[in-house]
Amino acid sequence: MRSILNILNVNLLNLRWGINIRNNASQMPRSRLMTHLVASMAFCAVTCVLALVTTQTEVAAYPEFQFSTGNARCSLCHVSPTGGGLLNNYGRSEAESISTFGGNPNFLYGAWNEPSWIKFGVDLRGAVLNRNNGERTDVLIFPMQGDTYVDFFFGDFTIGTIIGPRAQARTPRESVLARMNSREHWIMWRKRTTGMYVRAGRFYAPFGLRQQDHTVFNRRFLGFHSFEESYNFTVGNVKNDHEEHLTFFAPAPGGLQTVFGGGPASFGATAYYERRLSKRRGAAAVQGKIAHSSEDTRTTMGTVGKWYFEDAKVLVSGEFDLTLQHFDAPQSPSRFQLTGYLSASYTPIQGIMIGAAIQRHDSDLSVRKTGLDALQASLQWFARSHLELHSLFRLEFSGDYEKPRQMALFMLHYFL
Repeated sequence: MRSILNILNVNLLNLRWGINIRNNASQMPRSRLMTHLVASMAFCAVTCVLALVTTQTEVAAYPEFQFSTGNARCSLCHVSPTGGGLLNNYGRSEAESISTFGGNPNFLYGAWNEPSWIKFGVDLRGAVLNRNNGERTDVLIFPMQGDTYVDFFFGDFTIGTIIGPRAQARTPRESVLARMNSREHWIMWRKRTTGMYVRAGRFYAPFGLRQQDHTVFNRRFLGFHSFEESYNFTVGNVKNDHEEHLTFFAPAPGGLQTVFGGGPASFGATAYYERRLSKRRGAAAVQGKIAHSSEDTRTTMGTVGKWYFEDAKVLVSGEFDLTLQHFDAPQSPSRFQLTGYLSASYTPIQGIMIGAAIQRHDSDLSVRKTGLDALQASLQWFARSHLELHSLFRLEFSGDYEKPRQMALFMLHYFL
C-alpha cells in the first residue's frame, strides 16, 4: 500500500509541477503548456498501470460487483440498462448468494408475489458520521436514505420511479414532506435485456464508474453528486461483450425543479463505450462529456478500467478524467482540471468486502496547491439478503499533508 502511495505521490507532483505552475500569476506559453500536459498525462497513465499490475494482492477498495460475481454487465441484475436502482429477479437471487446467511431475497421476503407488470423496492439507510475538518469535530446521526422504487412494465416499455426524502444531517431538519424528491423518473423502450434501448427522463446519465458513494471525487467534481441527476435522452446498446451509450441532457423546467428539486443547471451530452476483456474478466472504457451553463463550458475526456483477479479475489477499478473549463467571462482564463480514482475490493469470505481507494482532484493544473487528495478504507458486511453493515474511513488532504480532514461513517442499510 505504501509503495502505491509513493508512486502516485511522485506522479501527482510531476503532473502538477511538470506543467506550468503559476506562481505570482506568471504563465508559460500555451504551446509549451500543452506539451507538458500531454507528457504528464502519459506519465500518469503508465504509473497507474504499473500500480495495478504490481500490487494486485496488497490493496483493496470500494466494492464493485461487476466481474467479481461472475457477471459481465450490470444490467444483468438491475432493471436499468446501466445498473443501479431496482434489482430484477436475477439480481434479487444474487443478493442472497453474496450474503453470509442468505434468506429469501424477494420483496417482502416472498410473502406476496408481485404481478408481472409491476415491481417494488425499498432502500433504508441510517448513518452515524464523525467528521473533523481540522478545527472542529461533528458527530451526526441522521436518516441517510428512504427511497421507494416502483417500476411498471408494459410490453417493451418500462416506467421507472424513485421517490424519497433528501437526507439532512444537521438539525433542525425540514419535515419529511418538505424534503421529498424524485431522483429518477423515466420511461424506456427495450425489446430484451441485451441490445438496443431508448430511455428518457431523469436518471444517472451513463458515465464513469457509477459508484453508490456520491462523495467520491469522480462523482463529486464531474456533475454526478447527490441529487444531480439530469433530465436525459439516451440511446444505447448493451451486449455481453460491449456496451455504448449516447446521452443528451438538460436542466429540469422551472416547475419540475420546484416539485422534484436538484439537478444540474447545464445542457450537454455524454458518450460512453465499454469493451469487456479477456473472457469477461475485466473491461476498458472511454468516455466524454460536454456541459454548458450560464457561466462556463466544461469538456471532459476520460478512461475507465476494471479487472478481476480471480485467484486473489480482488477487483481493481480506476477512472481518469481531464476537464477543460472555459468561462464565459472574458477576463477569466480557461483551465484544465484533473480527476483520478483508483480502487480495489477484496472478498476474503462470502458476505465480507474490504476496500481501499486513492483519489485526486486538481481544480486548476496551472496553479500550485489547488489539488485535493483522499485515502479511504471501507468494510462491508452483507449479513443477509436484505441487510448490509457498512463502515467507511477517509482522510482528505488539501495542500497540507500534515492536517488532513478526517471522516468516519457507519451505516446500516436495509432493503426490500
